[in-house]
Amino acid sequence: MNFILIFLFIIFILEVLILGLLLSKITISIDNLEVETQNNRIYIDGMIIKLDIKLYRIIKILSIKFYMHYFKIFGIKIYYRKALKYDNRKQLGKKFLEFFERNKIKIKNLHLEFEYFKFNLNFGTENAITTSILTGMFSAVIVILLRKFVRKFDEENYSFKITPNYFNTNNFNMKFRSRINLQMIEVIGK
Repeated sequence: MNFILIFLFIIFILEVLILGLLLSKITISIDNLEVETQNNRIYIDGMIIKLDIKLYRIIKILSIKFYMHYFKIFGIKIYYRKALKYDNRKQLGKKFLEFFERNKIKIKNLHLEFEYFKFNLNFGTENAITTSILTGMFSAVIVILLRKFVRKFDEENYSFKITPNYFNTNNFNMKFRSRINLQMIEVIGK
């Protein structure tokens, strides 16, 4: 009799955990991503990307912060080179592609939702025609993203500004902040 009660209790706990995972929410926050070019070199300043997984969309069970050269999980600082064992950026890119292919993660099937979206871009190329074409393309892509992934649009939380420089210099300055939500069931079920 006691064995049956213990077995039923274990089954109940497992069901609660599985249901909690299925009703979980993943939040990706991108704060202060600044990209700048100077003398044909790319500088990334102040990148903080935060990944939170909330059980039943309320209880935070995992929080990972990604910085420029390391990430923190449960307060422990882990450097990318040591954790992923790569020598250059091409190897890192290959490792990410292998991970997505091995786990059959298809980004195009995920239903994302932007909680807020702030984007500023100041750029120019050596050719004014190229700069104007790229300005239109960037604007169109951002409008399509906002239209597809925003439910309630307000100007305070969703904005973008693209400033083209028609001088004969190559420059690129970008500032980006966003929070993206997706449901755990979409990641598990796809």
